[in-house]
Amino acid sequence: MATFNKILHALIFFSFLILFWGCSTSGEFSGYSYDPEGVTETSDKETNPHYTRVIGVNDGSIWVSNDFPGARMNDFYQVNDSLYRVTINPERDAINNSPWYAFQIWSTQPDTIDLQLTYEHGTHRYLPKLSNDGKHWQAIDSTSFSTDTTNGTATLTLNLKKKPLWVSAQERYTADKYQQWFDSLSQKPFITPDTVGFSHNNHPIVKLNISNTDTSKPRGVMIITGRLHPPEVTGALGAETFINELSSDTELARDFRNNFEILAYPFANPDGVQQGHWRYNARGVDLNRDWEHFNQPETRAIRNDLLPLKNDSLRKVYYGIDFHSTDENLFYPINREEKTFPDDFTYQWIDSLKQEFPKYPIEVEPFPPNSPITKNWIFHTFGADAVTYEISDNAPRDSMHTVTRESARIIMKQLLEEKQKH
Repeated sequence: MATFNKILHALIFFSFLILFWGCSTSGEFSGYSYDPEGVTETSDKETNPHYTRVIGVNDGSIWVSNDFPGARMNDFYQVNDSLYRVTINPERDAINNSPWYAFQIWSTQPDTIDLQLTYEHGTHRYLPKLSNDGKHWQAIDSTSFSTDTTNGTATLTLNLKKKPLWVSAQERYTADKYQQWFDSLSQKPFITPDTVGFSHNNHPIVKLNISNTDTSKPRGVMIITGRLHPPEVTGALGAETFINELSSDTELARDFRNNFEILAYPFANPDGVQQGHWRYNARGVDLNRDWEHFNQPETRAIRNDLLPLKNDSLRKVYYGIDFHSTDENLFYPINREEKTFPDDFTYQWIDSLKQEFPKYPIEVEPFPPNSPITKNWIFHTFGADAVTYEISDNAPRDSMHTVTRESARIIMKQLLEEKQKH
């Protein structure tokens, strides 16, 4: 009987391990805790219309407009003599809480008003940024801003003039700014922009091929993606800084480009950005959940452009980075027990970055590679290590640029060391 009990206990324990292992690494993925139900069903969805409007209230003395790319403002009205209200609605009702807003507001005569931001299917998240020209931005002064966490609203005190004041969740980083950046990079002889596909609304999905490698010899490949989620502007700024450092004229960057080919897709959701979406593309789909079925043209274009690497004996994928932003500086690496190439690379990179900036807040949350997101597709397709690189929504821009530039230098140095081993 004792022997039987030992065998029974061993079988139960073994069965538990199998169940636990299966659930933790390869179980059916239905979404993260912050995802709405059905997020991994990535066929086209109906979206709520966002009408272009210029609205005047208080006998035409106070005006707002959403007539520009990247805008989000659904309605505007006067509550009382000094309080006005803007309502912000998402592109779909089932959505993550990333309530993007962007609009212009002005007065026919100088005036000071209180403006309340209210949200359907969301609560206030982003600290308002103000601009007089739509190009130079600064965060609103704390004395002119308050939030109501119970109702999920925010109230801004604004000094209005005839010249429109821009109010936005983050700096506006739309297609025209991307094009300026791409045009600037294309002046470098080792950078070739290419259109690998088109979005639903016929915006180009641009790839930057950055390399000085000898195409007749073996070389490494780094894959970079960004702006899958429209409001994640700090991630976009980080991607720009990172790519600029890879493209710089330093000895390290030149050495890296002589050994590695960088394939960067930094503007992966142009429709969502241009339409001022909270999360999705033009067909109401989270593009960072479409890396299994590839129902959307944006993810298909990037996948199809990268798949030839699998059969290219001269090119080996070493690493993938997907830039995002959230409420803290956060790395989402693949679980450490997973065998990647190079093995354990992300953790070594993060350790080096923390040593360089011991006071800069950086969190690390590993996940199993069972979700249909960008970094996991890179891992499953090429066996390469990959990471989701999140930059805080409220990161001070100067320190964010400094840390991101250094992170690029560290990763170039460490990837070059890895390439020497193989």
